[in-house]
Amino acid sequence: MKVYEITERTQLNELENMPVAQKIEPIKMSNPPKAPDATIPRTRDGYTTDDGTTYKQDKYNENIMHVSNDGGTYTFDGNRLIKWTTPKIQGYRQIHDFVQKTIKVDADTTVQSPEGAAVVVSTKAVYDLEGNLQNGAELGFSAGGLNVGVSSDKFSMDYVVSDNLSMHISATKGTASDKEMQNIQAMAQDAKGIKGGTQPLQNLAKFVQSVGQNVTFKSPANGTAIPFRQGMEMLGQAGA
Repeated sequence: MKVYEITERTQLNELENMPVAQKIEPIKMSNPPKAPDATIPRTRDGYTTDDGTTYKQDKYNENIMHVSNDGGTYTFDGNRLIKWTTPKIQGYRQIHDFVQKTIKVDADTTVQSPEGAAVVVSTKAVYDLEGNLQNGAELGFSAGGLNVGVSSDKFSMDYVVSDNLSMHISATKGTASDKEMQNIQAMAQDAKGIKGGTQPLQNLAKFVQSVGQNVTFKSPANGTAIPFRQGMEMLGQAGA
């Protein structure tokens, strides 16, 4: 899976239009553990065998067991293997779902922007078990307190304004027109960084709400949701 070198200055529409691999090489399963049986204690705290294999009952479904060793994490429904998550190596892993017959690729890498900031670039895409692309990928990047996700039909943005405030946006094509989605992305591009004050963020929040998309403020940052009006007031104070 190709990972793209983008910077904090990358335009969000460039991120949306980046191509993804049409085909991948499925990772072959190695060192699969034995399925849980009557000899394995079923506990949500986890049970580790002498060879280092850990068996842990699912938090919500008592029939599901997650089994981990150096080959990854194997999920069993009874004695039937239903999912295998590979180890994450250099930011890349595959999640093989044998029920849905899919492979989800989860990849990220860290690059340095020209400004010297660390930028994490992420790619998520779904393939069939032969490695053929099944859908458009979700691409994203994060730098500092900013996280952005873009796919063919969705846009999301999480921004930590300060220790006391964060702003969270999600917009979906269909409920928002193509033009409105383009405007949201353009305004989000202008709002990256608040050195010039928070007015661009305030404009973005007002527009997103006006077209029926979701804006949530949280205080403290990433904590409890607060009313929109209170969040806007705090946002204005942050830029004062």
